Amino acid sequence: MLRLKIGTVLLASLALASAALAADTVNVSQQNRKFTPDVIQVARGTTVHIVNDDKVTHHIYIDSPTMKFDSGEQPVGKSVDVVFDRDGSFTVRCAIHPTMRLAVTVQ
Repeated sequence: MLRLKIGTVLLASLALASAALAADTVNVSQQNRKFTPDVIQVARGTTVHIVNDDKVTHHIYIDSPTMKFDSGEQPVGKSVDVVFDRDGSFTVRCAIHPTMRLAVTVQ
């Protein structure tokens, strides 16, 4: 009986993880000069919706051999959508606050 319960819990956990990877949109907040969450895994084609919930302007960008993105200035309260359409690992950064980093793995 214990094996059945453990197996059920593991299957449920895997299903939740798969659902998270298959999500069409993932929300990320910018607050206190950091991304929250600061590490995400997404499926190819996922849109990452990044909202400036901070008290300061941000400017997000990605500079990778396989992906380029530049939001320009992102005032307080504004959001930016980034579509990750290639597999790989990407770092989203803020040009204004260099310590801000969001690690995105696309599968």
